[in-house]
Amino acid sequence: FRTTDGKVQAVRGINFDLNKGETLAIVGESGSGKSVTSKAILGILAGNSIIEDGEIIYDGKNLLRISEDEFHAIRGDKIAMIFQDPMACLNPRKKVSDIIGQGLDVHNLYSTPQERQDKIYRIMEKIGLAREHANRYPHQFSGGQRQRIGIARALIMEPKLVIADEPI
Repeated sequence: FRTTDGKVQAVRGINFDLNKGETLAIVGESGSGKSVTSKAILGILAGNSIIEDGEIIYDGKNLLRISEDEFHAIRGDKIAMIFQDPMACLNPRKKVSDIIGQGLDVHNLYSTPQERQDKIYRIMEKIGLAREHANRYPHQFSGGQRQRIGIARALIMEPKLVIADEPI
C-alpha cells in the first residue's frame, strides 16, 4: 500500500492452489494480510493497481490482468465473498430480500419476479430466517442473523468459489 512515507508491503510470498471441492483456511495473526488476500482475489481492493507483482489465476485467467467488466461478470456469479463485518457490508436502506437478491438482479438470474422471490425464500430458509424477515432492514437483526444474511447473499449465486473472511 502506498503511504505518505512510501510503501507498506501487506502480503509477501503467498502461494497456494485450490482445486474444485477443496477447502483452504488461511490462518494468521491480526494484520497478517488474510483480508487483503481475500479482497485481492475478489478484485475489491481500492484500485487493484496496488498489487505490484504476482498472479491470481482463476479458471485459467489472471484476475490481475482482466478488465473491470470481466471482473463484474465473475464477481458474485463465479466468486462470492462472505465479509467479516456484516453491518459494514449490508446496505441499511435496503430490505433483506433486496440485499440477498442483488446478485440475481445484477446477473439476470431469474425469469420472473416470482422466481426471484422463490430463490430468496429458499436461501433464507437454508440459513434459518423466516419469509417474514424478507421485508425487514439489517438493523432489525442480531449480529448472527446479519452474518447469515451475508452468507445467503453469497450462496444464492451458487458460486464456484466462496471466500469467507472470518464468517463466524
